[in-house]
Amino acid sequence: MKKVKIGLIGVGGVMHYGHLVGYNVMDDMEIVAICDIDEGKLASVGEELSIPENRRFKSYKDLIDCEDVEAVDIATWNSVHCEIAKYAAEKGKPFSIEKPVGMDRKETLELAEATKKSGVPAFVCLSWRYRPYTRYVKYLIDSGILGEVYHIYIRCIKDSGLWEGRKREWRFDRRRGGSGVLGDLGSHMVDMVHFWGYEFDELYANTGIFIKERPTEETGEIVAVDTDDWCNVNAKLTTGASCTIELSRLATTISNLISFELYGEKGKLIYTYLGDNSQTIEFVDAKTGEKQMFTPPAEFNAIQSQSFVNLVNGVEDEYTAKIEHGLQCQYVLDAMIISADENKPVKIADMKNNIDTIKF
Repeated sequence: MKKVKIGLIGVGGVMHYGHLVGYNVMDDMEIVAICDIDEGKLASVGEELSIPENRRFKSYKDLIDCEDVEAVDIATWNSVHCEIAKYAAEKGKPFSIEKPVGMDRKETLELAEATKKSGVPAFVCLSWRYRPYTRYVKYLIDSGILGEVYHIYIRCIKDSGLWEGRKREWRFDRRRGGSGVLGDLGSHMVDMVHFWGYEFDELYANTGIFIKERPTEETGEIVAVDTDDWCNVNAKLTTGASCTIELSRLATTISNLISFELYGEKGKLIYTYLGDNSQTIEFVDAKTGEKQMFTPPAEFNAIQSQSFVNLVNGVEDEYTAKIEHGLQCQYVLDAMIISADENKPVKIADMKNNIDTIKF
């Protein structure tokens, strides 16, 4: 199979410690160009990846226009996701885009329409889909182990907002990020609910900011933070089940904890993840109280970057996240933001303007 020639746009931490980890173990792709507005990152990553200087771009348009680039991987801050991806689609080049896809449902819908018109493969980095344990949780739910699901409780809490010396990067700037943990962490958790086969009907969200000021990256000037440090969501799913999502980047003593608890007529299914890769899946039978522990078979292993390249090559599976999944997630995120800003419950149907005009 011919190697797919990929250009990377935004070579900061997400690209470096997320996407490149996958690319580094793949042999059916080749990174041929990189782009970043930070000259230091451009130089260091260029040297690391042995990218010639004439393939290190500061303009995303120059990278996308490069004849050597066949597909692009976008990991910039959120406010420029859609404009970059739309340009790639217009140029007929497949793209991978970080989550959340856009700043709001309007620009995400416009990108989805442009993508459908161009016909290019469009991949969304809803990365929890590509983890073996969460894939196996889906398999267990699909197998009917829980029967009818009554309640879903999701907790995603980290200490990342407490890291010493952390500056007011884009995640703390609503103009560039759109939101804080709500979009950064919540997008994955919302997608997990969708991934399991459920849809949101109505929700109410609360958010808050504890660390209200941080130094800028450029000058060190102390300025206000305007994105959420925490977000709690109470939702009703279209099946009638309840769903509660708790998010925080200020969880003292906990570096990284994600847990899913699903309660159904036949029992409960609990998945727990700790940042040291300690993971467990436990099922407790409602009638007998018997406990079962599960470990995913090797067939559930996956690499997100490989799934993107597979999609470029016309290969996908039931787990692949595409632009329509990113759009579905965006409607829920917008509902959360509006609910928190206006202190009111919001129905997802009210967010779905013109969605029926797109047939994927």
